[in-house]
Order: sequence, then C-alpha cells, then structure tokens
Amino acid sequence: MRNPKRILATTLPVILAPILYGLAVYSKLPATMAIHWGVDSQPNGWAPRAFVVFGLPALMAVFQLITVLVPRGNQSAPRFERVVNWVMPVLTVVLYVTTIQIGLGRQLDVWRIATFLIGVMFLAMGNYIPTVSPEYSTRALAPRRKMGRAALRRLGRVMVVAGLLLLVSLFLRPAVSIVVLTVTGVAMLAMPLTAK
Repeated sequence: MRNPKRILATTLPVILAPILYGLAVYSKLPATMAIHWGVDSQPNGWAPRAFVVFGLPALMAVFQLITVLVPRGNQSAPRFERVVNWVMPVLTVVLYVTTIQIGLGRQLDVWRIATFLIGVMFLAMGNYIPTVSPEYSTRALAPRRKMGRAALRRLGRVMVVAGLLLLVSLFLRPAVSIVVLTVTGVAMLAMPLTAK
C-alpha cells in the first residue's frame, strides 16, 4: 500500500537539498542566470539568481506534491509508482546542478544531458507500465479510457525502444533526438489504448 507521507518524507528532502549547493556558491553566481537552452545548447531563457537557487527546487517540490498526492482510489501499481515518485527528485538534482555549473561558467552540453534523462526515464517507465493493472490505468494513465493489458504492453515497448534510441542519439546530431521524440509522441497518440 502506498504511503504518501513516507514518499514525501524521502523525496522532498532530495528535491530541496540542492539549495545548500546553491547557497554555497551564491556569491559567485551572476545576477541573471540561464534556465532554458535550445537544441544547440545556447541559452534562450533567463531568470534572477534568487529564483534559480531557491525558486526552482521549490517549484519542483510543488510538482512532487501534486504527483504523489493525486488520488488513485484503491488501485495501486507499486513498481511503476516507485519510478514515478523518483522522477522529480532525480530531474531536480541533475538539472539544478547543471544550471548552477553553467552559471559558474562551465561549458556543458545541456541538450545531451536532457536527452539522457528523458531516455533513462522512458526506459524505466516503459519497463514497468506493463505491470500496471487496467483498473489503475483508467484512474492514473488514461482517465475516461480503460487501457487493456495488450495496450499497456505496447505502450511499454514503445517507451523502452524510444529510451534506447534516445540514448543512441546522444552520439549523433541533436536532430536525431528530435525525430525520435516526435515519432514516439505520434506513435503514443495513435496507439489504440482500449485493446484487450
């Protein structure tokens, strides 16, 4: 049985802990910091230093609260939920440290870091989606539509293949990653979810 209080007690500290790193280097950071980058890893969005150091983890903590506290009825999918519960903490730590490092002047390939994270997330979630019961999928994955076991298996396979292709695309041009994500999105939207 899922225990939201225990999940939040372990994941929220991980999400908020990077603030300590931000505080340690606060005076070395520029007043305005890049928070969004294009495919070419060039910044195209900025925010004040205080928002980056304090606001980003706080915002991710709010997203985590929503993810964990959304009602799921009596249905549960423990293995899948375990992965979902740790998506936000892992994303926060990696992206926060990346953002701070870039603010300190380090050159990092943001596109490859983001592609790696998405690829690993697809692999992890795709591996466990087939273990989700059709009843759970109606409440959490596809409200108003019951996903059959075959549909859940297909969705899992699509996500695993997409994750592997994204990891391979790290060695190629960013355009390949964009194509993989686009094809994956189209395949997921076109997939018949109600199959038995």
